[in-house]
Amino acid sequence: MLSQAYLEYRCPRCGYINAIARETVLDMYKEQSDACQHCQQKLEIIAANGINDQINLIVSEQEDGAK
Repeated sequence: MLSQAYLEYRCPRCGYINAIARETVLDMYKEQSDACQHCQQKLEIIAANGINDQINLIVSEQEDGAK
């Protein structure tokens, strides 16, 4: 299990569970880029405020030609 310094998310393409450092998602509602550690798919991650001070990660595949 990862420490509280990381947030986990599942790749929408292959289902692999990735992790991102909590301090890198402090800019809520701002698009960030990462790649799946398993299939290397470019991903778009948006952090959003959740219930009870939780952070929700909205993860989608990045379109070709995106930043």
